Amino acid sequence: MSKIVNKRELSLILGISERTLTEWQREGMPVVTHTGRGSANQYDTAAVIKWYGARVANGASKESAKDRLDRLRGDQVEIEIAKELRRLVAIDEIEPALGQFVADAVSLMAALPDKYTTVISEAVSPDAIHAVLEDMLIELREQLGNYEFSATLATEPAAPGDEAPAEDDTG
Repeated sequence: MSKIVNKRELSLILGISERTLTEWQREGMPVVTHTGRGSANQYDTAAVIKWYGARVANGASKESAKDRLDRLRGDQVEIEIAKELRRLVAIDEIEPALGQFVADAVSLMAALPDKYTTVISEAVSPDAIHAVLEDMLIELREQLGNYEFSATLATEPAAPGDEAPAEDDTG
């Protein structure tokens, strides 16, 4: 069953802008009452939907050039807002921190065998060895969970033994 509606109602029904409907009228969309400029045209919803279906079947795009431009501008605004809120970050900003995190995680894991060798060698039962290994993994997870990136670490990695010498207070 069709319904006769004005342009605003038709735009709400179809989910498109009134400007797009004006473009479609120029392209042959059916109009029940064409009143001219300044007055409200009337549209038969069934006829418009049938026309639109034929249009889509023939490969016409639902999105007008203006609608596409508006959508792209909206997308760009959303990207800029995400950047300002730091929800979107350029890969070159993340790469040093992620690389440093992976390097530090590997370093932590490489140090675990030396740290736990004595404890594991003293464990006599499989359950005791399992408990030591669980403790080792818990420690690793905690250290990685509490990890904080330091820009100085990423740019100037400190070699073991590079600590500053203690000052002599005897002086």
